[in-house]
Amino acid sequence: MKKFKQALSEEAPFKLSDEVMDRFCSLMEEKHLKKGDVLIECGELNDNIYIVKEGILRRSHMDGDKEVTIAFALTGTVIISYHSYCYRRPAYYQFDACCDSVVMVVKKSQYEQLINECHEFAVWALNMAQCSLYYYEVKQSVINGSAIERYQALLKNRPEILEKVSLKIVASYLGVTNAYLSRIRKMLK
Repeated sequence: MKKFKQALSEEAPFKLSDEVMDRFCSLMEEKHLKKGDVLIECGELNDNIYIVKEGILRRSHMDGDKEVTIAFALTGTVIISYHSYCYRRPAYYQFDACCDSVVMVVKKSQYEQLINECHEFAVWALNMAQCSLYYYEVKQSVINGSAIERYQALLKNRPEILEKVSLKIVASYLGVTNAYLSRIRKMLK
């Protein structure tokens, strides 16, 4: 649990005290996912808060008949369907496990109760929401350029994704076909 708490605390500049972190963690239940298991299904209501403890999950959606991978979540990453959490609408994005994974689950009611009772936690929750916007912008600045440059950036910044995630999903994330990703990998070897 120490590694998990450390990873969670590194997700945002505002740090929770040990006491508040322990209180937050006491609300969590562990959920095990096998590779391919769906955590949040597109089109379903799911307002829980999840935090990756182990493994890698991805956020994706369908663009017509094409599956598009938007982002990956690694240890310490908070996962929320904002459609469901904020407006009680069905999830737009799907979140599924790229490999065997473990997530910690907190019910919305418990999360909001902690926000209401603890100013420090409320500041942390706001900081986490702001940081998710920041990380989206960072991703756009790091994973850009040609397909080769995007692959190289992924290799440099998140090699664990290339080690544990199928090439089909990586190709979807990079916006290329499986065959083209294979050619890129061969060129760079």
